[in-house]
Amino acid sequence: MSDYGLMFHHFHGDKHPKGQGSINAEEFAKIIESAGQSNLIDPVDWLGRIQFNELSGRNVCITFDDNLRCQYDIAVPVLEEYDLKAFWFVYTSPFTGADQRLEVYKYFRDACFNSINDFYNKFFEKTRAFSFSTAVEKHRKDFDPKKYLKEFPFYTDMDRLFRSVRDVVLGESAYFDVMDAMLDEFDIDVKEVTAGLFMGEQQIRDLHDKGHVIGLHSHSHPTRLQNLNHQEQFNEYKQNYNILADITGGKPRVMSHPCNSYNNDTLKVLHDLGIKTGFRSNMAAVKNRGELEWPREDHANIMANLGL
Repeated sequence: MSDYGLMFHHFHGDKHPKGQGSINAEEFAKIIESAGQSNLIDPVDWLGRIQFNELSGRNVCITFDDNLRCQYDIAVPVLEEYDLKAFWFVYTSPFTGADQRLEVYKYFRDACFNSINDFYNKFFEKTRAFSFSTAVEKHRKDFDPKKYLKEFPFYTDMDRLFRSVRDVVLGESAYFDVMDAMLDEFDIDVKEVTAGLFMGEQQIRDLHDKGHVIGLHSHSHPTRLQNLNHQEQFNEYKQNYNILADITGGKPRVMSHPCNSYNNDTLKVLHDLGIKTGFRSNMAAVKNRGELEWPREDHANIMANLGL
């Protein structure tokens, strides 16, 4: 067994709707109990043990990605019940007023369709209206779901196909074009939706003051950060670093890789920024793993193992 992080994203309950992959407070508590409180260590303790090479192979930490308000509203009270602290990996473009398409798109999928497959069918139907429709259809015909994102067993075949078309065929700009056309069709107010999705500076500062550890997750959360050149990656993380330093009054020293996308340029950028510890988003073995590549178990896998 090796040391690893538990990785959490979306929660539902109260004013936060249930969506694909989301969990509620009760399920979160069951995951904590299944991990064993004696194995769960404080993030400050985790960092100290890394510094002195004292992790034992049985240690587990709790991590949250993406700066979501549902995490603060639903997960934090549970953490406080168990007297636990966590790592919070925050992407910072929401603090600058920039459009937050990825989370708006997820909200749209969850709130406006009866099932995720209904959304996928509508998405692929919409791509036929664009000039890249032939490329999309060819990719769909040739696509083998068993070979794409195989390190994430909780994805369905349709999940894999959608992500492959989004990231490999379309890229960010074309994907945004398709999704924005769908939002227009459903008359979705992007600014209104965005307002309830993210934590603000007050919540981040509160977490910091209570002893949680705030870390980097890039500025704009590109889904293929590894495709950016060195300077573009530096700009992503430097802006992320500066904004979080201003909010917390401290220098970030930890991070997680958005969408598990990184390369040697990323690792150099993070090293140059003084980042000491980083987390991947799966448990796959990494040859010559460095301190910026600690594994994490997605809560979806834990839920499946628990039969929840």
